[in-house]
Amino acid sequence: MKEIGIVKKRNGNKAKVIIKRHAACGDCGACQVGKDKMTMTTLAQNPLGAVVGDTVAVEMEFGNVMKATSIAYGIPLVAFILGCVAGFFAAPALGWDQAITAFFTGILLTAAAFGLIMVLDRRGTFGKAYEPRITEILDASELELNPR
Repeated sequence: MKEIGIVKKRNGNKAKVIIKRHAACGDCGACQVGKDKMTMTTLAQNPLGAVVGDTVAVEMEFGNVMKATSIAYGIPLVAFILGCVAGFFAAPALGWDQAITAFFTGILLTAAAFGLIMVLDRRGTFGKAYEPRITEILDASELELNPR
């Protein structure tokens, strides 16, 4: 997956890159979406030493995109299903309504899964494989990129 962006800030071997958002891009939360919803900001590995103002190509391997998607969406989905099943079978023993208990237990486990993923991500547990990487410094005069 290749995107084109402009380096806005450099921090050691990483760079904050503003990328023009495509229609196919979802709302997974991996990137910070700008106020206009047309640009997104991401922190990318900067092995080429791009500087502020450089137009760059930012890439992430397709396999890693799919793995990251599985982590971001698959784990919470499984947590929701397990929570619903657990709540459904635990409700009679507690004297609660099965449907309501199943729903709220599913929501609770989904929130816990998202929280766990966020904590693990901040600790760097998932590693650099899921971080975008600057792969090329481009000539800005040849491109039409105008982030707001």
